[in-house]
Amino acid sequence: MVAAVKRWLASNKGGWLLILDNADDLELAADFMPLASSGHILLTTRAQSTGAIANSLEVEKMEQAEGALLLLRRAKKLAADAPLQQATAPDRSQAEAIVEELDGLPLALDQAGAYIEETNCGLSGYLNLYRTRRTDLLQRRSKLRSEHPEPVGTTWSLSFQKVEQANPAAADLLRLCAFLDSEAIPEDIITEGAAEVGPLLQPVAADAFQLNEAIEVLRTYSLIKRNAETRTLNMHRLVQVVLKDGMDKKTQPRWAQRTVKAVNAAFPRVEYSTWPRCQACLPHALACAALIELHKFTFPEAARLLGKVGWYLREHALYAQAEALLRQALSICEHAPDPEDTDIGSILNSLVLLYRAQGKYAQALPYGQRALVFYEKTLGPDHSYTATTLNNLAQLYRFRGKYTEAEPLYQRALAIKEQALELDHPSTATTLDNLAQLYHDQGKYTEAEPLYQRALAIVEKVLDPDHPDTAATLENYAGLLRQVQRTEEAARLEQRARAIRARRSS
Repeated sequence: MVAAVKRWLASNKGGWLLILDNADDLELAADFMPLASSGHILLTTRAQSTGAIANSLEVEKMEQAEGALLLLRRAKKLAADAPLQQATAPDRSQAEAIVEELDGLPLALDQAGAYIEETNCGLSGYLNLYRTRRTDLLQRRSKLRSEHPEPVGTTWSLSFQKVEQANPAAADLLRLCAFLDSEAIPEDIITEGAAEVGPLLQPVAADAFQLNEAIEVLRTYSLIKRNAETRTLNMHRLVQVVLKDGMDKKTQPRWAQRTVKAVNAAFPRVEYSTWPRCQACLPHALACAALIELHKFTFPEAARLLGKVGWYLREHALYAQAEALLRQALSICEHAPDPEDTDIGSILNSLVLLYRAQGKYAQALPYGQRALVFYEKTLGPDHSYTATTLNNLAQLYRFRGKYTEAEPLYQRALAIKEQALELDHPSTATTLDNLAQLYHDQGKYTEAEPLYQRALAIVEKVLDPDHPDTAATLENYAGLLRQVQRTEEAARLEQRARAIRARRSS
């Protein structure tokens, strides 16, 4: 019969359309296609690579308006040919909320519409039920089984089983991604966090060829999408939901812990040069923060990740978010078996800088004092971390006008840094600039100028030309020059600073 149909198609030039639905096995589909014809063949498939068999046209998830229209028509809240504008404001709002929850997946929206029609629970009723019983709803089969033989949950679960059989490491990769934000997952989280992702996935994550093989399996079932240019993966939120909800009470926290540790390994030390990498990891780090809170994780990597994310958010003036994460990190460190064997000093210093940036100097002071005691005890009075803490404390006193208390702390910090660090270390430049500002504030311009000059020489030598610290030092030094009526020199420095700010904002 197949051969007869193929002969007929080959002998009839044009005027026909052959549709092969659910053609996930493209080799099998090829057996049903005529070798040469002028007709049209349409394949629907989850395979993202079609080779020479066909040209691909990717079907994206539905946007909010399109999804709301599908849902309202399927739920019989709108006539089959009615536009979205005819829906009542409450119906449209609730429909859009459901689209958001289901992440625009057409099959899930059709299934939701069928449930609303069959039970007459209403849009708000479905939305409330989904938020408490989503697993049951996604596994529920429509009464009209001819429309969709399998519900969303079953469809994905069958795909998971096939992946598990084909490549167990690919299945573990999917589990890892299920606990991250669904969009733009950096592949660096997988590769740099390889040591944390379990025995099956670890060797695959550390080998580019094996990782490609695993990703190919997942792309075969459209479980993930890959962006080669940005080296990121995307995963539909409902795939994540079904996968996580299918895990037992031991498996889910195990993968949540692995995810937190992998993201911590990939999240870099926070400094200006790493901001782009930090930003790429940020949505996934915030997802991990929720996992840490949900599962009450207390392992060191959890506190370390929260501390780094809190530091990055503080540097971008997202103070409320930063404070919550830093306090969460501090609590983990304080309740550790040995708090001295944690990153508590760094977290305390980050809280100092957070409160200082908001002008909450009195609130910042006890954290600075605790950090100083911690570092003097654990690393010694002459360590560079001790010096950084001294500098931060001195800043608090200076901002409160307590110059007498601030000056010896600055001087001690500078002396330590000049001994413990390289002569041209940017941290030394920071303290030089801060001490110069102290003298500047007191009108001691003669003492301040050589410090500004030393600080500027260092940052110009060792930092990126567009680094914000360079612009800040230029501006501070220019302020002093204006005070002493050297306006032409000040204007040149200010012009350079403005150019840096302009390039950074463009």
